[in-house]
Amino acid sequence: MEIRIDRDKCVSGGVCAMFAPQVFDQDDEGMGVVDNAAPAAELAAAVRSVVWRCPGHAITVHDQEPAPAETAPEPRR
Repeated sequence: MEIRIDRDKCVSGGVCAMFAPQVFDQDDEGMGVVDNAAPAAELAAAVRSVVWRCPGHAITVHDQEPAPAETAPEPRR
């Protein structure tokens, strides 16, 4: 999961830090910042909730594609 905050869109509402404090915080100007760029899987729902709650629509989340699994070659017969 890749989390980004667009500082040009952030309105310093604090919603991110309020609803997912394990992932977000606010800087000295009140702007949202990502404190935990690699949150645990159990925080995914809270992060996604913040995305739609953000009044400035400044937060985006991108699921990273898992690397293709390597498969073992089939045995020769």
